[in-house]
Amino acid sequence: MQYQVVGDRVVCGSARFSALSQGLVRLEWSATGQFEDRPTVQAMTRPQALPFQAIAWTEAGVLQLQTELIQIHYRPDTQPFNDNNLQIEWRCGTQKGSWTPTTVDSANLGGTFCSLDLIHRNLRPTEVHPATVERAYPYTQEWLYNPMKKAHLSLRDRGETTRFEEPPLWYLDRYRQEELPEEVRQVLQEWHRFPPGILSRSGYSVLNDSASAPLENNWLAQRFDPEGQDWYFFAYGSDYAQALQNFVQLCGPVPMLPRWAFGVWFSLFGQLYDTDYHNLVKQFEALDLPLDVLILDVDWHLSGWCGWDWNPEFFPDAPTFLKQIHEQGLHVGANVHPEGLAPGDSQFQALCEARGLDPDDVKAGKVFAIRNPMSSWIFESWHPSGMAEYKPTQAELETGWLLFNLAEPEEARLFMQVLHGPREADGIDFWWIDGSSAIHPGVNSQLWTNHVYFTHLANRSQRPMILSRTGGMGSHRYPAQFSADTYSQWEVLQLLVDFTARAGNVGVAYWSHDLGGFYNHVPGVPYIDPELYVRWVQFGCWSPVVRLHSDHGKREPWAYGQWVLDAVRQAFQTRIQFLPYFYHLSRIAFETGLPLCRPLYLHYPEDPVAYEQPTQYLLGDRVLVAPVVEAGGYRSIYLPVGGWWHRETCKFYQGAQQLNLYVPLYQVPVFVKAGAILPLQPMALRAGNQPAATLLLEVYAGDAGDLDFYEDDGMSQAYLTEAGSRRRFTQQQASSQHILTCEAIRGTYTDMPAARNFQVHWIGLTPHSRVTVQGAEIRDLCWVGDRLEVTLPQVPQAASWQLVVTEE
Repeated sequence: MQYQVVGDRVVCGSARFSALSQGLVRLEWSATGQFEDRPTVQAMTRPQALPFQAIAWTEAGVLQLQTELIQIHYRPDTQPFNDNNLQIEWRCGTQKGSWTPTTVDSANLGGTFCSLDLIHRNLRPTEVHPATVERAYPYTQEWLYNPMKKAHLSLRDRGETTRFEEPPLWYLDRYRQEELPEEVRQVLQEWHRFPPGILSRSGYSVLNDSASAPLENNWLAQRFDPEGQDWYFFAYGSDYAQALQNFVQLCGPVPMLPRWAFGVWFSLFGQLYDTDYHNLVKQFEALDLPLDVLILDVDWHLSGWCGWDWNPEFFPDAPTFLKQIHEQGLHVGANVHPEGLAPGDSQFQALCEARGLDPDDVKAGKVFAIRNPMSSWIFESWHPSGMAEYKPTQAELETGWLLFNLAEPEEARLFMQVLHGPREADGIDFWWIDGSSAIHPGVNSQLWTNHVYFTHLANRSQRPMILSRTGGMGSHRYPAQFSADTYSQWEVLQLLVDFTARAGNVGVAYWSHDLGGFYNHVPGVPYIDPELYVRWVQFGCWSPVVRLHSDHGKREPWAYGQWVLDAVRQAFQTRIQFLPYFYHLSRIAFETGLPLCRPLYLHYPEDPVAYEQPTQYLLGDRVLVAPVVEAGGYRSIYLPVGGWWHRETCKFYQGAQQLNLYVPLYQVPVFVKAGAILPLQPMALRAGNQPAATLLLEVYAGDAGDLDFYEDDGMSQAYLTEAGSRRRFTQQQASSQHILTCEAIRGTYTDMPAARNFQVHWIGLTPHSRVTVQGAEIRDLCWVGDRLEVTLPQVPQAASWQLVVTEE
């Protein structure tokens, strides 16, 4: 048997091989010879194949294919890929390895879950599942609410009286697992560990795309050969950044968020009137607390959890309310449960008729197998007072709903246009998707639900964004994600730090958490440990999305006393100062797949200690964040090799050492790499859309450094076609001089100003050295210890300038 070169692919019998980069190859096997050239819901942006560097046929009848990093050995026969007919050898730098289809990798660094509902100090993932091409962990992409319901139903069937989380899921998992149904036990077993991701200390990984549904004309189709094999082999050694670059080239880029999304968000699971939201905004402003986003939880609409008609009691004039909120510079999202449409909704009859269905037949339960999807919720309100909990009557539970399968294009079109379009016209900016409704072979329901919402919003001129759970590989294309209903406990906060950075191993860069936790440890008590609240908020302010939320609890910063208020205000204001840096990192994530929050090993892969720091991470490659995650203000911190400045104290540390610090309530341990140039802005109450009038450069001496800083209009989709501006800053030391150089701006964006104010805060210089500038003028100059503060007003965008500090 010989082989054929078809384009840049190689076909040999029932197998086809493609090189997508030097470190990524595709391996396909089909008994029917029907290979899949269409994109899939996982590999949505698969790049064109490249020529193999070498192709050979040995005397032993083995096909050998080679890239710079990978060599494939295939002995053709009539069987699918197995250890006897397929072997891969790879070499990346000093690392090398050999792989066959049954190889088990126990050094994978993990991926992410669908969400963290019900995660508790006694039920949280540790370690990572072994990775193998033949095994998946599908339950890690399902809500824990589902096994909780099944567990309680099994107990009730045996005569036991249960309530929501009584007995709790963690207790059933730990002490009564033998009483649970087999499926529930399997779910809980999978949740004890993280699912595998793309990165591994073994230097390679394999993505199995065999069951993933293909796309035809941008919609779901069927596989030509459902029994075929479709694998992607990544080889990268310790070059984790290259692995992520290959991953997003294969599965799609990480979109940029609108600029306002990096501000402070507030939501609450409770009954709030329009006047409550107005008063909330006023209180934030009165206390100098930044605020950019309000999210309306489930009670904004009628019909319980699923509905799209405004609740006139809470919002008697919703368009006017939204207009007033927008006029104050805020954006608004709304919670939706997409499981179905109740007969009481104003669009029920019209949508039934548009789909050719008799509304009476639907209500009689003659059309869909499930009558009312909400009837599967078996618990009374989990809040002791029962407030904000819709309790349907028995007649309502027995009345049929109009259900939608968002995997069907016409149903998805009607669902989005008829139900969501009018609310968007009212002024809703984005949707908080609290559920899924998409059934199709080879498709995760949540993933495709997110796709439908995201692409619907992309039809507008503004940048689309949603808030939702994840749905497995490919979820990074639809930010942002919310980790959902966790308990307010220190151990959960510790997990969230690890969880946020680890998610970047599969491209998920925008996890948003309920800051302070969703459930208090004591039901019905609105306040949590004030110290825990502060530390949770501080972590949130150094993570991608800052969102206060809870289950009828108190998460307003002024609810915990003056010290807590002061600490939270400082965290919020620092977040707004760092907004240009977060936005710049958003562009890097879009271009490279590198997440905003990164595990230390991503940049220090040869340092074994870097793999042992789950509660600290790098924000970009220049800032190390170590949130306080235990009571008492103590923090142990590992600094990797190199020079590091403690941002709070401006104290310099040489890396590769462990620090033991006491951290006051208002501080967060943040260390900045020597040579770093950080783009910041003055404090403001709104993140806004446009870049701030003044760019503040925080410069840290000690090493040469540079920053190629990105900005754009903050809200349009023009960034997809490379629109935006770049400006390179560099610092270097020559003899007794320290030189900061700003190059002329490159590119432009809508409403870009003709000139820019600059403030420079340069840390680590000899006090009172001589300061000169070329290409600009100095308006203000002062020394604060060894920190130089300089203001350069109204510098033309096309101008370059240089700031020189000469030690004398």
